Amino acid sequence: MNIPKNSFKLKLLTHCCLLSGAIYTSSSLVMVYAEETTSTTPVYAEFEKVALVGGVKEIDLTAFTQGNPVLAGNYTVSVYVNGEWQGEREYDFKPFGPDKIIEHCFNLKQLLSLGVDISKIQVKDQQQCLQLAEWIPSASSRMNGSELRYELSIPQAFLKQNARGYVPPEVWDRGINAGFLSYNLNTQQNRENHQTKTNSYLSLNAGINFAGWQLRHNAIATDLDGEKTEYESLNTYLQRAFPSIHSVLTVGESYTSGELFDSFGFTGVQLRSDDRMLPETQTGYAPIIRGVAQSNAIVEVRQNNQMIYQMSVAPGEFVINDLYPTGYGGEMQVTIREANGKIQRFNVPYASVNQMIRPGHHRYAVTLGQVRNKNLSDKDNFLEVTYQRGLNNYLTGYAGSILSEHYQAYQLGSAIATPIGAVALDVTHSDTDLPTGPKSSSQGQSYKLSYSKFWQPTNTNLTLAAYRYSTSGFYGFQDANTTQDYMRRGLSTSYIGRQKSQFQLALNQNLKAGWGSLYVTGTRSQYWDDVRASTDYQIGYNNVYKLLNYSLSMQKLTDMNGKKDDHYFLTLSMPLQFKRHATSISHTVSDYGNNTSVFGALTEDRALTYNASVSDVGYNNTSGNASLQYRSPYTTAALYASSGRDYQQWGVNLTGALVGHENGISFSPEMVDTMVLVRAENAKGAKINNTVGLKIDPWGYAVIPFVTPYRMNEISIDPRAVLDNVELSSTSQDLAPYAGSISRVEFKTKSGFPLLIKSKTKLGERLPFGATVFNSHGELVGAVTQGSQILIRTEALSDSLLVKWGDSAQQQCQVSYTLANTNQSKVGYRVVEGQCQ
Repeated sequence: MNIPKNSFKLKLLTHCCLLSGAIYTSSSLVMVYAEETTSTTPVYAEFEKVALVGGVKEIDLTAFTQGNPVLAGNYTVSVYVNGEWQGEREYDFKPFGPDKIIEHCFNLKQLLSLGVDISKIQVKDQQQCLQLAEWIPSASSRMNGSELRYELSIPQAFLKQNARGYVPPEVWDRGINAGFLSYNLNTQQNRENHQTKTNSYLSLNAGINFAGWQLRHNAIATDLDGEKTEYESLNTYLQRAFPSIHSVLTVGESYTSGELFDSFGFTGVQLRSDDRMLPETQTGYAPIIRGVAQSNAIVEVRQNNQMIYQMSVAPGEFVINDLYPTGYGGEMQVTIREANGKIQRFNVPYASVNQMIRPGHHRYAVTLGQVRNKNLSDKDNFLEVTYQRGLNNYLTGYAGSILSEHYQAYQLGSAIATPIGAVALDVTHSDTDLPTGPKSSSQGQSYKLSYSKFWQPTNTNLTLAAYRYSTSGFYGFQDANTTQDYMRRGLSTSYIGRQKSQFQLALNQNLKAGWGSLYVTGTRSQYWDDVRASTDYQIGYNNVYKLLNYSLSMQKLTDMNGKKDDHYFLTLSMPLQFKRHATSISHTVSDYGNNTSVFGALTEDRALTYNASVSDVGYNNTSGNASLQYRSPYTTAALYASSGRDYQQWGVNLTGALVGHENGISFSPEMVDTMVLVRAENAKGAKINNTVGLKIDPWGYAVIPFVTPYRMNEISIDPRAVLDNVELSSTSQDLAPYAGSISRVEFKTKSGFPLLIKSKTKLGERLPFGATVFNSHGELVGAVTQGSQILIRTEALSDSLLVKWGDSAQQQCQVSYTLANTNQSKVGYRVVEGQCQ
C-alpha cells in the first residue's frame, strides 16, 4: 500500500454513551488509510453509525468529527495559549464556512491581548475578524464546552517572547468595590497567688477597595483587667498599583522600604517598585547565560548536578534570561547538545548577596513626608530616595539619600559576583545637626561589607557574613532624630546606644547522605560610649531516622551587662496515624526541663485540631497546657488552658474577617489580605479546596482569605456536598489578582432535579440516541440516552419538551410530562413515561 506523506485520514469505529446529559465518545481503531490531500487540509474522524445501538443513524454527527461541538452564542471562557492561562474572556461563537463550524473570530486587538506578535502576520484590514487559523495557518483552537475552556495552539514564532511564568497585566484582576474588617481577639484570665486578672487584646485590620484604590487602617485595642483601656492606631494609608511601571503609590501613614537604609514610619507619599509584579523568573538574582549553537540544539543548565533548566534553540546565538533564583550560590554547568551528537560544555559562576538583582533590572523607592514616631516631640520632614540596578551578570550598583532640615545621609555601594563568592560593599556618609548651644554638626561614615559563597565540594553554604563599622560621628536617621529630640528637651543621650560595629554570620553545612546537616548563626554588636558588647549565637544539628526527626541545638547569649543566658535543646518528633486522623508527638529535653507534646486533627479535613503538652522543670514543678481549635467557614475559634504550681490560666481566641460587598456580608475564618470572594448560588456546603475548612455558606458565598498576587491561582470547588438538585457548570477557575484586591469568582449553577423520561414515538419506535431536547422556552435541557430515555435537569413540575434530531417535521416530536405521580430511582432520578408525538 502506498501512503502519501503529506497527510492522512483516520476512520474510527465509535461507540457512544450518554452521561448526565452530555455525549462522550470512546473509539476503537479499526482501519487507518491515507488519502491524497494537501498539507493544509483538516484531518477529520468519521463515525460509523452502524456500530451504535438505537436510531442514531438518523442523527447528524458531522459536528463530532471536528472536535468538541458547541452551540452558537456568547460564552465567558478561560483562554489558554499553548497550555498557559491568559485570563477569562467573553467570546462570541458562531458558524463559519459551508460546514457550519462553530468558532470564534479574532480581531487584531484580541490577538495582541493574547501575546501575538502582529508584525509576523499579514494584516489587510485593522477591523477584520478572522478565525485563528486564517490569521496564522499553523494555529488551531479547541473549545471544551463542559469546562468552558478555550485552548489555542499558536506556534512560538508568532508569539512575543516573554519570561517563564509571565502573566499579562491585562488579565490582572483589580477586584470589586468592597470592604472588610479583619480581627484577632484574645481574652485570657490569669489566677496567680489567689489573685485573678482578665486581659483582652484586639488586633484590627480594616480596608475599603474602590475603583482600584485601597484604603487601609490598622489598630490595636487593649483592656487590662478593666482598669486601662486603650485604642492605638498603627497606620492609615491609601494605595494603588501601577502595572505599567511595576510600582505602588502609597499616601498616608506607612513605612520606608528598608532596602538600603533602616526602615522607619512616615506620614506622606511614597512611590516604590514592587517586584511581585514581575514574573517569578525575573525576581531575585540569577545570571544571564549566553552561548552559540551550531545547529538545532538542546541547552541544559545544571546546578549542583541538578537540572534546573532546559530549552530547544535554533542555530546561532541564544540567551537564557529567565532562570529562577536558586539561593545564594553554586556554579552553573551549561551543556549544549547539538543535532549531530556533538556536546559543548561551559560553566557560569553564580554567587549572590541580598543587594544583587538581575542584569538590566532596577528597584527604586521615593518617599516624601514627615517622620512618624510618637516618642518624638518635634518631627522632621524628609525625602528618601533609593535606587538599585543590575549592570551585568557580575555587578549591581546602588545608591540612596535621606535629606531633611537637620540631617543628610548619602549611600553608595555595589555588589559583585566573583568565582570565590559574592561581595557587597557600601559606604554611608551622614551630616547631623546637633542642638547643643551654637549650631554644631556631627559628621561620620558607616561601612558595610557582606559576603556569600556556596562551596560545592564540601556542600557548605555561607549564606551571609556581614560586618558594619560606624565612626563616632555617624548617626543613622532614627538615632539622629532621637538624639536631637533628647537634646532639645535637656535629656541625657548616653542611653540611646548608637551602634559602633556589628558582625553577622549564617553558615549551613549539609553532610553526606543520611548524616543530616549543621548550622551556625550568630550576631555580635558593640556601641559607642560603652566598652561592652552583646553576643548571641546558635549551633544546631538536624537529621531524620525513618519517621523520627531529631535535632540538637545550643544557644549562648551575653547581654550588654555581661549577663549570660545559655540554653541547650534536644528535640525528638514523630508523626503518627490513627485511622484517618494525623497526629504527631514530640519530646524536648533542655536545661529548662522536659516537655512532651501531642498535636493532631480530630477531623479528616483538619478543621478541628488539638494540642496538649506536659512540662517538668524539676523541683516538683509540673505544668500542663491544652488547646482546642475549630476552623469554621465563618471564624476560627480556639480554647486554651494552662495550669501549674501556684497559677492557672484559660482563654479564648477568635480570628477571622467580615467582607462587605454589594450583595451582603460574607465571612472568613482568617484575617484577610489579597482575597477572593467565591459565589456559587444554591451550592451550600460545597467545599473550597484552596484552604482548610472553607465551604459555601447558606447565602452562596465563601471568602478565600489569601491568594498569591500577580500569579496564577486556581480557585476550585468540590461539589460532592451539593444537593442533588444543584449542578455546577464548572469546578475550577484561574485568577491573577492585584495585591490587596478583593476579587470575585462566580461558579454558575443550574438548579433543578434530574428527570428521566421513558418515551417512544407514537408508532412505538425508539427515539434516536443523542437527539437534543429543548424545554417550552427553547432552552437546551438534555438529550436522548440509550434505550430511548430522555435525561434532563429541570425545575418545572410539568412541561412540554421538543425532541429534535433534524430540521424536518419528521425529525421532531414533543413529549409532555407531569410530576404528580413520579417515582425516584435508586440513583436519585425522578422517572416518568410519556409518548413523543
